[in-house]
Amino acid sequence: MFRSGIEDGRRPWVIGLTLAITLLGAPGVAQQAPKEASKPAAPTKEAEKAEGFFGHEELVRQFKAHEAGCKKGDAMECFNLALAHAQGVGTARDEARAATFFKKACDKGYQDACNNLGIAYAEGTGVKKDPKQALALFEKSCKAEDAKGCFNAGQAYESGLGVEKDPSRAVTSYEKACGKGHADGCFRLGIAYANGTGVNKDPARATTLLSQACDAGNMAACNSAGVSYMAGNGVARDMKRAVTFFEKACGAEVPGGCLNLGIAHKNGNGVAKNPERAREFIQKACGLGLAPACQALGAAPKAP
Repeated sequence: MFRSGIEDGRRPWVIGLTLAITLLGAPGVAQQAPKEASKPAAPTKEAEKAEGFFGHEELVRQFKAHEAGCKKGDAMECFNLALAHAQGVGTARDEARAATFFKKACDKGYQDACNNLGIAYAEGTGVKKDPKQALALFEKSCKAEDAKGCFNAGQAYESGLGVEKDPSRAVTSYEKACGKGHADGCFRLGIAYANGTGVNKDPARATTLLSQACDAGNMAACNSAGVSYMAGNGVARDMKRAVTFFEKACGAEVPGGCLNLGIAHKNGNGVAKNPERAREFIQKACGLGLAPACQALGAAPKAP
C-alpha cells in the first residue's frame, strides 16, 4: 500500500505480489470499492474520533483557522485544510476539494501534500485517475529526500503504476526509503533480496533488512525475519530467536506469525512443546483469516 503524509491516512493498493504466506505473514490487501456518486462521502473514522474528543464547534473553529492560514499562503495550513476536507473534519467531506488543497500545498513545496496528491491520482480520488501523474509526484517527493515519496515510487515501479514494471528501479527507490529509516521500505527491500527481484539474491542481506524493518515497526517483517532464522536463510539457524520474532508478529495480529508460533510450540522448536499453547496460537491465526491455520484445525476461516 502507498504511504500518505500521515500514517493514519494509509490507503490500500494491490500490487499483485505472489510471495508465500509464511514469508509475508499477512493477508492480501484489497482495493476499496468505488463510492456511489449519488451519495455524499461519509465522515471518516478519524473525523468521528476527532469530533468525539474536541467537539464539533472546536473542529469548525480549527477548520476556519486552516482556511485562513492557507489563504495567507501557509503551505502547512493548506495541507491541514486538505486533510480536513479529505476526512470530513470540521466540514463536509469533499475529496475533490481535498485534492485541490493538496496540490496548492505541494506547489508550495510541502512534500506530504505531494504524496497525498499522488495517491489521489493513483486511485482517482477527487481527481481523474492518472497513474503517470501519480508517479511524477512520488518521484518529486523522493528527490526532495522524503522517505514516503521514495517508498511510493518503489511501489509504483514494482506494480507498474504509470510505467512499465521495473524491479531494479523499485529496489533503488526502496533503498532510499530504507536509508531514511522507512520500515516498509526496508521490508520491501528485504523481500527483493530474498527473492532476487531487481537485485542479486542475497539471503543474508535479506535477513538483516527484515530484522531492521521489524525493529522499525513493520510487523510482517518480524514474521519474515523469524522464518529466516527458523530456516537458516543467510544466517545460522536460531529457533529461539525465530520464536522471539514470531511472538512479536503474533502480538501485532500478523496471521502468519501466529501460525508459525503455534507450529513452534507444537514441535518444540525454540520453545518447550506445548500442544495447548500451539492450538491457541493456530486458532488465533485462523480467527485472523489465515486459511492454512484453519485447515490445521479442521475449521473454516472467518470472513475478513
